[in-house]
Amino acid sequence: MGIEEGHHNGERKPLTWCQTFFKSFVFVCLVACFICGTVYTIKLSSRKEPVPKIELASMDFTVLNITDTRLSAKWDLSIRIPDELPGSYICLQGHFQASFMYKNVTLAISSPQKYSDLKYNQPQVLRVLVGVSAEDIEGLIGKDITEDIKEKKEVRFGTRFYLTDCREKTTGTMRYACDDVTLRFEPGSEMKAALFGMNPSCVNY
Repeated sequence: MGIEEGHHNGERKPLTWCQTFFKSFVFVCLVACFICGTVYTIKLSSRKEPVPKIELASMDFTVLNITDTRLSAKWDLSIRIPDELPGSYICLQGHFQASFMYKNVTLAISSPQKYSDLKYNQPQVLRVLVGVSAEDIEGLIGKDITEDIKEKKEVRFGTRFYLTDCREKTTGTMRYACDDVTLRFEPGSEMKAALFGMNPSCVNY
């Protein structure tokens, strides 16, 4: 009987070791999965959602007077705000400011204009008027703009604009940049040009 008992005890040792190893392996796997899941959740929650784009709805450009060194002109700009922005990103009441560039040279900056009629979660249009009178411009820039008007019958401008930021834990403004757009002059006119082609989207930066 003593021999038989010893034989059975010898068979149980490998089985017990396998069970212990399996349980330890499963435990380590569960801990590793928990850690990976926690890290992924933290990264996912901290990932910033892209701010909705704004569409440049229209732009008119009127030349009042231009020389190689001076510019008198005005811009009439409208932007189309998507329904996700009002209330969630930008304030329903705030200020709107725009600037216009030619070949990365700023020609005009509007004064901050107050708006107060945005509706929560509704698409809307904001408009801003900007004018310059006898503004100093670099010689080459003035010559290039004059050449665009007289020879190409069109001119390209870049646009930046700023809206009051209303997100939590933020202050200041939301900044948007638009790709250069082409403004084409009316037939027989060298004074007034309007947006030509597709309306560009403007991105937050």
